[in-house]
Amino acid sequence: MPTTSQRFVKSLRWCDVYSEAELYRSALRVYTKPLFQWRKALSTSTDGRTLYDFATQGLRNLEWLHRSLQRREFNFRPSVALHYNFNGRHRTLYLAPWEERIVDLLLYRVLNRRLHSWFSPNAYAYRDHGYGLDGCQARIAALLRGSSAPLYLVKRDIADYFASVNHEILLAQLRALVDPSDYLFRLLEERIRFLYEEEGEPLRATVGIPFGTAAACLFANIYLSGLDREMESLSGVSWFRYADDILAISPDRAMALQAAEKLESVLASLQLRLKASHSADLMVASSNATPDAVDAAGGFTPARSFRHLGLLFSAGGGVSLSRDKLRKVCNLFRFAFRRGRRRWKKLPDARERARMLVAIACETIENGVRNVAVLDYYLKHVDDEQQIAQLDRWLAEEILSLVFGGHRKGHFRRISFQELRAMGLPSLLHRRRLLRRGRIQSAFFVWQKEKATRAFRGTVARPPRPQGEAVFSSFPEAAASQSP
Repeated sequence: MPTTSQRFVKSLRWCDVYSEAELYRSALRVYTKPLFQWRKALSTSTDGRTLYDFATQGLRNLEWLHRSLQRREFNFRPSVALHYNFNGRHRTLYLAPWEERIVDLLLYRVLNRRLHSWFSPNAYAYRDHGYGLDGCQARIAALLRGSSAPLYLVKRDIADYFASVNHEILLAQLRALVDPSDYLFRLLEERIRFLYEEEGEPLRATVGIPFGTAAACLFANIYLSGLDREMESLSGVSWFRYADDILAISPDRAMALQAAEKLESVLASLQLRLKASHSADLMVASSNATPDAVDAAGGFTPARSFRHLGLLFSAGGGVSLSRDKLRKVCNLFRFAFRRGRRRWKKLPDARERARMLVAIACETIENGVRNVAVLDYYLKHVDDEQQIAQLDRWLAEEILSLVFGGHRKGHFRRISFQELRAMGLPSLLHRRRLLRRGRIQSAFFVWQKEKATRAFRGTVARPPRPQGEAVFSSFPEAAASQSP
């Protein structure tokens, strides 16, 4: 298996990867961003232009972009650095002008496709063809199900990964893949040593890759490919990497310790630090594991389950929601009830209030891009039916607590669980079974497919106006003249 120190079979060149068709495919992907969050179309960078502004001269802009790339004259302009707090963690997002976003996505698409077979089969992030989060979770669960003996886990997370990538190391890795004298390498180098503005001051990055860009996802996989090869060379160790979330599993304690040592050594050579709060050495064993096996854990904390990638994996391969994800699902309903309180709070009859809250719960499951995506995604991957049944019970109790004011078991004597079901109270357990058996398709993914189909017929983004008129069409210049 090749390593990052070995040269690619054929050094990639711009003429090998670029085509006008790929540019237009990337432009269509950028156009479809507002399908899910139309505010993204209104975001601006250093040029002050929104996606609507770009579409005003859409075809002309793409023609100019194509000629610039064809003549090897295109250069990346500065991005805008935006600081925000995401779930208690500081993040810096870099917003580039829309032309740069299209070229950025173009580089990601064409190079990710060319390097697909070169990337490790155990690297799951930012990949197509059966990889991704689903593939990683399925493989971990399958490994746990197939082992009756205790397993030793080395779980690590890289601290501030995107902002810590060393430019010189990454460029050295790229020289093994791309011709250093070619225009393609120059574009990639510009993207690595990117320009940005912060509070109006122009700056050039000396470390890190631009978080929030497509090219950064490509660089993230290239940078850790050497780590993947090193860990895969260890016999008896199963390796899983999703971006900076790292997991090594072995039935042999000595090999797990060796994996931990090699992991820390390679990361140190890449000038990366580990996040101590997300690092753990565990010995996962079922409840019927022998005392000798538990005593032999030495250095590994005995556990019956572990949290990874938002799910809770247990010995034997069971998959359930972790505590924070369970809270996230509950909050979807809580916030929906709070937003719709004008619909149910002033109803005089308790059963009418309950009926309205049941209707809101159904809407939460069936409508809303984020709600449906979160619910159906976790329902599809969780196999702990007892936990889902408890979630159904919680939903009924939450509705009755709003109807009668406060949580009391006696509320079920006033309106029974069966009566709530008769009103239409949804069952997440039943929905999970239907999703897993393919009897129903997630409304989110049906909606996504329909919107994407419409996008290729020309109606992609919609401006924030009540009538919802199409902004983009097969003639962007004409359509964009109607945009705000």
